[in-house]
Amino acid sequence: MFEKKGQRCPRCGYEIRDRLSEGEQFVCSVCQSRFRVMTDEGTGRVAFVEESAGEMPEPLHMPRGSIRAMTALATSGSCWALMATGRDVPGAVLSLLLTVLGYYFGFRVKVKAAGSRIYDPSAVEAQPLGLPGGVVRKLLILGFAVTGVVLLVRGRLGEPAYVEFFIVLAGLVAGYVFGRIFSTSTLGPAAVLLNHVKGAAVLAAAGLLAVLLVSGAHADLPPAVLIVLCALISFYYGSRS
Repeated sequence: MFEKKGQRCPRCGYEIRDRLSEGEQFVCSVCQSRFRVMTDEGTGRVAFVEESAGEMPEPLHMPRGSIRAMTALATSGSCWALMATGRDVPGAVLSLLLTVLGYYFGFRVKVKAAGSRIYDPSAVEAQPLGLPGGVVRKLLILGFAVTGVVLLVRGRLGEPAYVEFFIVLAGLVAGYVFGRIFSTSTLGPAAVLLNHVKGAAVLAAAGLLAVLLVSGAHADLPPAVLIVLCALISFYYGSRS
């Protein structure tokens, strides 16, 4: 909020000498940023709402997130095929999967929250591939659950590469489910305390992991220790989606 007199551009700080009125569009002569002026006659204050100069069209003019959804499904589907037919999934591809899934679960909905400075409750955002919201996530969870069972039946789920992948993935999914449950609950002292505890726990896990890696002490520890630490961090990212 800004006083009516002595206004400055919120973007570059240039002093505005013109008198501003409610609803007018202001274009800064220095940085060329565009703002819509909002005034409160009761308090004598002025607010600037930044207006976008134009958004980059979505790739291939598909609904937002469609290419990410297709990439996640294609990469995951190829891995499901390898697992189901008893072939090894390259370690680099498993790492890529965790990157793709971590981004998809942990950050995709944040783009929606940050995509606009003004919330319009009447707006309906197009979902990836035109599917109902959450369908792609559910397909990914179901696909990996089924392939996990297939690997278990074939006695391959205990292989180190798959153990690490599925435990870290389980942490991510568990965090996502945890976040969805508490996002619909009433915000009270217990929920706030739990949120602080969760933040402290992931900082402790990340700090311990960093110390172990830098000092080289991780080489003398059972692999399960690192896996659990990674799963805890993955859980936090999932819960923040």
